[in-house]
Amino acid sequence: MMTSPILSMPKLTDEQLEFAQWLSKGNSLFLCSEICSDFGKVDGIETFTGHFQKRTLFRLKREGLLTESTVFEMGIRWQKLTLNERGKQLLTNCEVKTDA
Repeated sequence: MMTSPILSMPKLTDEQLEFAQWLSKGNSLFLCSEICSDFGKVDGIETFTGHFQKRTLFRLKREGLLTESTVFEMGIRWQKLTLNERGKQLLTNCEVKTDA
């Protein structure tokens, strides 16, 4: 019987962790994925008080910490990005290490 490999948790920068914390509070982002004048635009970031860079988003996605769903607003396709269970587990592990 094969067992599934356990994915190791990535080591994130302070800025990436701060952004993940913000997402963990029920916040989400919308990234325009329609070929139009808004292509690549990030919406929903206005309430994030930290420093945001798109590469933070790329890193969280690459590490498998985000869930994507497609939504259409007035015919324009957007990707809704939220923190998934793996991302929440990463934050829980970080808090445990910090408290220790």
